[in-house]
Amino acid sequence: MSRTIKAPDERRQELLGIGLNLFMRKGAEGVSIKEVVQQANVATGLFYYYFKSKDAFLEEALNAHIEGTIGNMLEGLQNGEVPLLQRVKSALAAFQEHALRLAPLMGEEAITSLQHHVLMDNMLQRLCPIIQEIIEQGNGEGVFHVENPAVAAPFIIHGLSGVLHENLSDELKDNFQKDIQTLLFTVLGVTHDRTPSEVNLDGNT
Repeated sequence: MSRTIKAPDERRQELLGIGLNLFMRKGAEGVSIKEVVQQANVATGLFYYYFKSKDAFLEEALNAHIEGTIGNMLEGLQNGEVPLLQRVKSALAAFQEHALRLAPLMGEEAITSLQHHVLMDNMLQRLCPIIQEIIEQGNGEGVFHVENPAVAAPFIIHGLSGVLHENLSDELKDNFQKDIQTLLFTVLGVTHDRTPSEVNLDGNT
């Protein structure tokens, strides 16, 4: 089979995507460099041109996925064309999907490594001022009722991070979405989960 020539960054991202998919399905032990290069149809030497080891490769793949997930959440939260509470619900749903996808892999070295936790801490710090701004906006609109947004924002962020890194039992997974939303709305002081603009948006009264 002939090999397709791709730009270096495109090829690197392709390898990372293959590695992430294998990691999510099989865990670290189920990922082999041989399978990665076979799926990408490249030589093993090219893999080592980009990555010094399998562990470094998996860690980069996972961290890129997490950063992309948080980036998507931020983009959704800052979309002023969507009602505020709907934005929060969508971001929470994205977080929950991510958490449940990672749950079976919580013991893997790529997730428990110091570098991964440092990256997560940095990204959480980026989220805090944006979450605080969202809370302040919600207070102004009467959607949220939070006395101190500067305290609530890191409380929410680090609480969600703690949930993400817990090994969830099957029983907890069954009620995960409902329980997390209930806790979050309690912190935000949401007394109902639909705003007038959301009611008008879907045509219900």
